[in-house]
Amino acid sequence: MMPTRALISKLSVGLLLLVAAWALLGAVALYWTHKTRIEAGDFLRDLAQLEIGKSELGEVTPLVDKYHGKWRKSTTSGAGSPCGQGASVVDFMFENRWLHWSLFAPLTGFSGTIYVKDNRVCFRSMGMVIFVDGIAGVHVQEFRESPVLRPFSARLNPVKTIVTLDVGATTEERGAAFSLNLDCLTKLRGCRDAREMAPALWKNSREVAPTYWKSQWDD
Repeated sequence: MMPTRALISKLSVGLLLLVAAWALLGAVALYWTHKTRIEAGDFLRDLAQLEIGKSELGEVTPLVDKYHGKWRKSTTSGAGSPCGQGASVVDFMFENRWLHWSLFAPLTGFSGTIYVKDNRVCFRSMGMVIFVDGIAGVHVQEFRESPVLRPFSARLNPVKTIVTLDVGATTEERGAAFSLNLDCLTKLRGCRDAREMAPALWKNSREVAPTYWKSQWDD
């Protein structure tokens, strides 16, 4: 009987230590993820202040250093590239890796991309993706001239919301497009879908077809 009680006692202590270690890991994960959330918010603010066709390379370089951006060359040309040949591209990424590794939330990422050509910003995009029950995401892209022939277009779908705009979009439309919910990075168990990731775009939306809604900004 005594050996059994001793074994149970040891297992109980081991379980308590395991729970304590997991709680400590969770606290560390929340701390680092919160720092990532703050950094992502600062980046989003700086990204939104850039102007297509006006902002210069000198305004992008500090963002690369500050937010650990990675330069690459555009590998597409013609209709496949938002700026044509010869553009330089810098990518930024913010993830809740610690929170995900601790099993407190699904992997969630917020990213941004800036294209520069002839010393001018010619395209920018940003997005958020969550790997929960598959993949759900929001993608916002701003061109000098929109390929959809409208200054602003929002195709709302809970799994995949896509926003396309250009320099002709209004301040209100651009503000809604660049108002992603970065709290999805720190939310325990994560956000569900694009409706939580982009609440400003989905506010007062209405269904117009199966799996497709129309934004109040896209009337």
